[in-house]
Amino acid sequence: MSYAVSIHKPTSVRHAVCTDLVAPGVYSLILARPASIDVYAIQSGGLSLQYSLPVNGTITSLLTFKPTTSLTSWLFVLTEDCIGFTLSYKDGYLVTEQVSTDLDERFLPDTDTEHIAIMDPQFRAILLHTHKSSLTYIPLVQAPTSNKKRVTKPPATTAGTNFPQLTGTLYPARRLPIEELIIISIIFLENAERPTIAVLYRDGQHARHVKVYEINAMGNALEEVKGSGLRNVDQGASLLMPFPTGGFFLLGEQLLTYFPPTNSKDPKPKKIPFNGPINFCAWACIDESGKRFLLGDELGQIYILQVRLGCDSDFPSVIDWKIENIGETSIPTTLTYLGSGFFFVTSHFSPSTLFYLSAEEPHVKTVQVIPNLAPITDFQLADRENTTDIIACSGGFKSGSLRIIRSGIGVDTLAEIAGIKGVTSLWTFDNDIVVASFVEHTMVVKCDPESGIFEELPGWWHIVPDEPTIEMAEHGCRGVHINRSSVTIVDTTNGRLISRYKSQQISVAAITPHAIIIANSLTELVGLSWDLTVISKMTLLDEISCITATEDLCVVGLWNEVRASLYSLPDLNRVGYAENLVGGNVRSLKVSTLDSIPEPILFLGMADGTLHSYHLSPSTAMDGELTEHKITVLGTQPVTLYSLKNSIFAVSSHPSMIYGHAKKITISSVNVQAPTALAICKDTCIADDSESSDVLLFATDDKITYGVIDQLMSTHVQTLELKETARRLTIMSPAAGVIGLITLKTELDSYSGDEIINCSVKIVDSSLFDVADSFALQENEMAESIVSGFFDGTEYLVVGTGFAADREEYTKGRILVFEVTTEKKLSLVLQSELHGGVYALCEVKGNLVCAVNAIVRLCIISTNPVTGSLDFKLQCGFRAPVMAITLSTYEDYVLVGDLMKSVALLQVRKVSSTEGVEYMFHEVARYYEPMWMTDVEILDEKTSIGTEAEGNIVVFQREEMTDMKNSSFMSKNDEDPVLEIISSMRVGEVVNRIRRSMFACGWSNDLDILTTAPVTKQSTDISVADPVVIPQAYYATRDGAIYLYGQISSEHINNLINLQSNMSKIVKSAGELKTSAYRAFSNQRRKLLEPVRFVDGDFIEQFLELSQLEKEQTVQGANGGVNLNLTVGQVTGIVEDLKRLR
Repeated sequence: MSYAVSIHKPTSVRHAVCTDLVAPGVYSLILARPASIDVYAIQSGGLSLQYSLPVNGTITSLLTFKPTTSLTSWLFVLTEDCIGFTLSYKDGYLVTEQVSTDLDERFLPDTDTEHIAIMDPQFRAILLHTHKSSLTYIPLVQAPTSNKKRVTKPPATTAGTNFPQLTGTLYPARRLPIEELIIISIIFLENAERPTIAVLYRDGQHARHVKVYEINAMGNALEEVKGSGLRNVDQGASLLMPFPTGGFFLLGEQLLTYFPPTNSKDPKPKKIPFNGPINFCAWACIDESGKRFLLGDELGQIYILQVRLGCDSDFPSVIDWKIENIGETSIPTTLTYLGSGFFFVTSHFSPSTLFYLSAEEPHVKTVQVIPNLAPITDFQLADRENTTDIIACSGGFKSGSLRIIRSGIGVDTLAEIAGIKGVTSLWTFDNDIVVASFVEHTMVVKCDPESGIFEELPGWWHIVPDEPTIEMAEHGCRGVHINRSSVTIVDTTNGRLISRYKSQQISVAAITPHAIIIANSLTELVGLSWDLTVISKMTLLDEISCITATEDLCVVGLWNEVRASLYSLPDLNRVGYAENLVGGNVRSLKVSTLDSIPEPILFLGMADGTLHSYHLSPSTAMDGELTEHKITVLGTQPVTLYSLKNSIFAVSSHPSMIYGHAKKITISSVNVQAPTALAICKDTCIADDSESSDVLLFATDDKITYGVIDQLMSTHVQTLELKETARRLTIMSPAAGVIGLITLKTELDSYSGDEIINCSVKIVDSSLFDVADSFALQENEMAESIVSGFFDGTEYLVVGTGFAADREEYTKGRILVFEVTTEKKLSLVLQSELHGGVYALCEVKGNLVCAVNAIVRLCIISTNPVTGSLDFKLQCGFRAPVMAITLSTYEDYVLVGDLMKSVALLQVRKVSSTEGVEYMFHEVARYYEPMWMTDVEILDEKTSIGTEAEGNIVVFQREEMTDMKNSSFMSKNDEDPVLEIISSMRVGEVVNRIRRSMFACGWSNDLDILTTAPVTKQSTDISVADPVVIPQAYYATRDGAIYLYGQISSEHINNLINLQSNMSKIVKSAGELKTSAYRAFSNQRRKLLEPVRFVDGDFIEQFLELSQLEKEQTVQGANGGVNLNLTVGQVTGIVEDLKRLR
């Protein structure tokens, strides 16, 4: 049983409108992502997310209109399945007003372009173009007004019926036949007595033309307006732009054309050429008079079109215009003018951004950036101690980049104090006083976080500056300071010295409100009262490494023992041990109470990066009983523990946060440089809300940082800007320390307007995260694939290319083999020409497998014993049905993804020959039905997954491995070896890449549920539950989303399937769209009714947001569901466990 959940939501924004949706006259920015609608409040400082609505469908269009009797505007949303619905904002929620399900036309082919949806300027109708040779016309009900133009007559088929006459209601859709098959752009014209449209289309000879149509009074036919169109317009024409007073503009590549209104004195189109080719892709009107427009091109340049108006008939007419380049923005998908000089750029390839138009240079100023990862063209998984990093090729064109994406807890930096280096320990006190200990001395400073400066305070608390501080604390009006030679008690109200205890050599110490515990002379454990009277004393057999203490318990770690000893306080009687510890000696100890866990927990940080934990019972100080021993690995370096409020901050190779959640210990990565010391700020002038978040002080090698730790897990991204499209990547071994990358740079020829494409091979230093070297490919040579591996005992970087020609299929390509030098430079050591483009590369058992057009080849790279150079030898081959575009390997298996004919599973076998050992491909199994694959990945010898071009994910299994047969996907016949589809689901986005997980653990490491991870060491004392879901792969999409794929454990399958089914009967969705229908496999050949053996994790997690009544109804199986036989609390716990997989 399969499970899929997003760990990073899609970030591409395709549609935006600005309207008074929330309140009359209060404008909001509404953004449509692939499966959600976000409402942003427009504020003086920028945009603020106000509301987000998930949609069970892929949104293809978003419009806004205001019903005649409504004070606020409504939204019209169209999905990929041709379902339209209207939304209004009421009581803080977007609610569905009406659903129109009659928009699909099953017997007509889909358009070659995306859906087009336009709104009549007078809100009389909506026009859709979703199928070839047809338009869909949806009249809107309006209240009668004095302006006859705004009165919409009902279609003849609905006149006289009882159809509800509420303003804003959608009348039944009408089909309008249109002879133009390839429509590029459609607009409604302003100030037209009847709804009138202009159409830009392309004919079979690739010529482009413009026509103008009126929609007849019955709303069931188009009537061409003679003399208003134009044939053979600019070949690069892509957009039509209505003019507010009538007429319209045609935005071409070489010139701008204005079409006057049909009632104009001079209806002849006017043309003005550009100085150079411009590929416009978006526009927005700045003012209602039409004097100024914003235009955006495919290079991210922004232009302003200024129109000079005259008088013609009853309306102003366009006399002249000029276009001026005013700056640079993101690569626009749409432009939306918000008023007061602000405009918003939605983008698929770049971050969507809010800009401001300024009269001063620069004219375009960035105000706010909404991050975007789309499109993710490729990614790899990298181990980073306790978590998994995703290194991705992200963005496109000038926004192309390489990104490190990790999930964890972030730190918001508030201030930095530079100039304090080498800190080993920190303590903070009121009024921003900081005590910093170094290897050989101590410094007391008063910091000013706002200015970043500090002032030393000599003599504070009678601290001796030439000794390092061991420990210090404040209790009531007394403070204690411990260094190597003494324990000092001071009056914190006036700084007066109260008493001092001299010692020979104090190494470690612990302070409680009732006692002070020190390690004297390395092996002697001494208990002192707060008046520095010796309460108890004992000598141990080994040197003490660390101490922690509570009111009645002291825990001691030793340098040469793999255990910790427990002593009662104040008498220091040994009451027990923490034994059977793995990971070397104990380096750090802390006792803490975590949220949702009632018992205190003892944490032991070990020398090799291992963390142990025990629950302490109330009687532990008496009998030494430790329970619920658990182990995890935080890194490879010694673990240092710091106590925070109800949590522990742990530092090993990388920082981690240990906290309680749902009565379980949870460990999450913290995305910050590993500090050398840490402390909670007692009082600081920069804490805006100290009640909600602790302000922490982090010491690193060269500065002290004030920061606040995020309360929730989130995704954090590190970006390397490349300014060109990153297509593929591979991660080389740690010894090489580089990331291999192939990139594509697109430039526009200033004379012809043709695109010039240059490809290159780059390596990125994985530690510095910067480009170390680059290798340019030949002219017209396209880089298609890259892989790294050890061939003949040496690690190489292998690149596959194809030479572009007039033909659609590559006729020539090259294999390039690079060696990465110790200076991290590329050295080309081998090149071999092939008869086709190399679409995919992978390594199997030290040999190279490449997909060359339709042929999958196994190649041997070896060192010539005579010349010492590399030899390249082609061995066996396998012919794919159409085009082999993707490969995946597992041990000696190769999975081939075909462009049109699904997948085939091969096995590499050795055969004997006269020339020695050779190899051959043996076809193990195949899936015979056509399927346009985008990527494939083998999970193990019997299971693999694949994604296809219409946004579906399927799970294949070899037929002999299972008795399960899915009747929805039939094999060719019973005799052929086949791959059977056992699970399927629609993702709703095109998946570009799948990667098998190298580790069983997710991005957050829960000690109770992710114990199958190889980074977790098992002990005979550990008792843990089986995981609900075992992560197996990640996949990334064209819209910037990253999903986790996993297998549900057998004992939880029925519960999750029934929970998903029950929720679909309870949860109300936008547009009344059902999750089961949205997630059902769907392409041109087949459409199922629901997902097959797949659980949608994003939908399951909505259980946590339901009301208590809805939760009870879901668990009990209301509305025809299945009783789960679980409590609400148990289901909540399961879902919270699943949510932490993110």
